[in-house]
Amino acid sequence: MEKRFLNVPEVATYLGFSISAIRKWVRRGTIPFNKVNGGVRFDIQRLDLWLEKKVVKAEPQNYN
Repeated sequence: MEKRFLNVPEVATYLGFSISAIRKWVRRGTIPFNKVNGGVRFDIQRLDLWLEKKVVKAEPQNYN
């Protein structure tokens, strides 16, 4: 069974960012998270949806 909730180090590994970047995003409210028993946890399904919303579609460039 795959874990649904991740802690800060696990999210850093999952997203490929540093632990300090994840903590900064939590402080700023940039990344979706839950407070559970005083700790920060991340729902992997919500993270995936958040990432999908962050995708920037490239526009074709006209080099003429």
